[in-house]
Amino acid sequence: MHSFARSFIKIMSLAACGVVFQAATAGVLSLDGNPLDATMHEKVRAAAEKLKTSPDDIAAIEVFLSVEPRLVEAVGANQHFAGTDSLKNEALIWCQTLQPAEVLAACLDKGSDAVVHWALRQIVWRRYNGGFDKENQARLLPGIERAVSRASPATRAQAVRTLLYFLPSEGKLPFLTSLLKDQPDEVSAAAVEGLTSWVHQSTPESEALVIQWLKNSDEPLLLKTACGHWALMKRDDALLRRLKAEEIAPFERLAGHGDTAVRISVISALDGEDNAAQPAAVAILLRMTHDPDPRVQWYAVRSLRDSDTPEVNARLHEFFALDQPAELRAAATEVLGVFGKENLPLLIKAAKTDPEPTVRQRAVYALRIIGTPEAGAALEAATQDADENVRREAREQLQWYRKEHPTKR
Repeated sequence: MHSFARSFIKIMSLAACGVVFQAATAGVLSLDGNPLDATMHEKVRAAAEKLKTSPDDIAAIEVFLSVEPRLVEAVGANQHFAGTDSLKNEALIWCQTLQPAEVLAACLDKGSDAVVHWALRQIVWRRYNGGFDKENQARLLPGIERAVSRASPATRAQAVRTLLYFLPSEGKLPFLTSLLKDQPDEVSAAAVEGLTSWVHQSTPESEALVIQWLKNSDEPLLLKTACGHWALMKRDDALLRRLKAEEIAPFERLAGHGDTAVRISVISALDGEDNAAQPAAVAILLRMTHDPDPRVQWYAVRSLRDSDTPEVNARLHEFFALDQPAELRAAATEVLGVFGKENLPLLIKAAKTDPEPTVRQRAVYALRIIGTPEAGAALEAATQDADENVRREAREQLQWYRKEHPTKR
């Protein structure tokens, strides 16, 4: 009865994880609003004039990027700039604007490491916004290939990610496999990411790297990559239920890592339908519901949807205290609905009395999943909720309830 609910929560959890990781890798920045000093102001003014007539002038592009060097990592973040210095804003906005292929090709050919890195990210961004025709792809490809061997590991790693958009399907696996040995960590991580997201498979070399990083590394980039790839190889091979204690042990260490995104990655790696058969994984996820960051708690709560144990039930009930964040009460509500009708009194109470509409809305969904006559009556009552979103959800779930249980009307 609850398989659809479990699948729905799993899909939503993974989608949310993706959003978090994308935000982290996009490099969203908190930029200061200080105006340019007099010397920099003149350099930027001259660069702005130059780019009006020569949009591929590398020296001018270098000046624009030097206004905020961290912006190289934030290409595509769609940031808005509203400082008091209009010239500074002009430079920042230009750096965050899609540039034509001829400008990017010039950057790849003549630019500094930072300019090349910026151009590589621009190319990926452009691929999601209309792409390039064959002529422009041919113009850009040599510069991307050269960048794979540039001095900066971060730029080389970005070149790997960018080149994957151009390689034919049959060329991706050998290219990525070639980068798993004798490369800087950043490049190897980009290769492992590519195996996960593009090829959807592992190799003995990638598995060895992942295990090494999980056991020994404290570097967030490597750990996030390792967790993502580990989840792929364990889930696709249906091995989670047969994991040995020593395979779970690294995640016990990483559950307390100082980087929030790493801890969320740990949850994603351990999340799976076979959790109930792996108490060690459940214990780690349960521990992470006590994390100091509410976002980590939220992911941990939702990851427990297939772990209906007395300990998990008791912990989820604790989230119904009104001093808990509404998002956590809502997540606990969904999971307890999947667990079944034993939680019905608490869910009816949440649907009727929780002060936050988001919690009442999730409680309504949980009531339909439980599907008893008492749950149906609570759905009827929720159609009169004070909040329009709750009423809309209640009407929709009531329709589903009546279709699924026509004899209970």
